[in-house]
Amino acid sequence: MGARTLIWTIIGLLAIYVAFQLLRIGRRQGSAGRPTQTDTALPDPGAPASDGDDDSDERRADESGGTIDGGGEDSARVGLELQQLRRDIAQLRSEQEAQHKEISRLDDEVSRLEQALAGVHAMQQASPQYREAVMLARQGLESEAIAERCSISVAEAALVKSLAQRGEAEGERDEA
Repeated sequence: MGARTLIWTIIGLLAIYVAFQLLRIGRRQGSAGRPTQTDTALPDPGAPASDGDDDSDERRADESGGTIDGGGEDSARVGLELQQLRRDIAQLRSEQEAQHKEISRLDDEVSRLEQALAGVHAMQQASPQYREAVMLARQGLESEAIAERCSISVAEAALVKSLAQRGEAEGERDEA
């Protein structure tokens, strides 16, 4: 065998190798253009796992134009991405739940502060000598107890109590 024959043999083998590689690339690009099961719709992460129905798996593989395993590296990549998406969804759900709890807590705090503000507002409207009486009336003390603690008559204590109750009722109507 001469040098010329050896060179032509090497060129022929290289040509066959290049043609083979081009065919592989062409198949990959051709299959990448077709939508697969994972391209069209990701499965619901909350849905139960497949019950082993091989016919449906084969049907999906036929519809997607591939095999059940989806083609090696691409299938593994899609599987990993799907796992990451499921982890992200679970994390987002837990964060959302924590935010809902925080919103509930803040709503309770706002309600408590609104009640405290209404009490302060009523105290500002009351005459300085009757502020303590109004505060005691809002706490639910009887007129006699208010009169005794504030050194006012029972009639004044009853009046303060009725005014305080009326102020609370008006405050509730304004909120509604």
